Amino acid sequence: MTHTIRPSDPRLSRDRVLATDADMHELIELLLERANQRQVWLFVFDDAQRVVGPLMPMDDFPESPDGLVETDDLGLVSVPHVFVDRAGMVCEVLGAASIALVWERRGSEKFTAEDRAWARALAHEATEHGPRLRAQFVLHDTGLRQLTPDDYA
Repeated sequence: MTHTIRPSDPRLSRDRVLATDADMHELIELLLERANQRQVWLFVFDDAQRVVGPLMPMDDFPESPDGLVETDDLGLVSVPHVFVDRAGMVCEVLGAASIALVWERRGSEKFTAEDRAWARALAHEATEHGPRLRAQFVLHDTGLRQLTPDDYA
């Protein structure tokens, strides 16, 4: 099953300002509905808080954010560090000011240890190295739930 996009819905307009977490929640639910596989979606926003560029799913991230990876440009760093660095590059290319992440995975709405670990690691790296992380969500079998700092602190 693939995600369904309904372009005729005015809530999906590229000009829509997503000023609140609730606005983002509504848009993500409209676009993604429920989980199909394990992947993370990168949403990027301009200064006016509109979605810019393509929505980017990535399905090749490790089970745990604790690993290290060697890169030509960053050296030996954590996987979350590389993720945030690359998200920053995407933002630079698109003229974006901030990001939101959607952790898609099969299962219940209850947050898992993996959900919390990734959310905590990405929030930390974004705070340290940018870009600004507006929100994180978990897309599960029956819908969407926001991960707040209280959920992963």
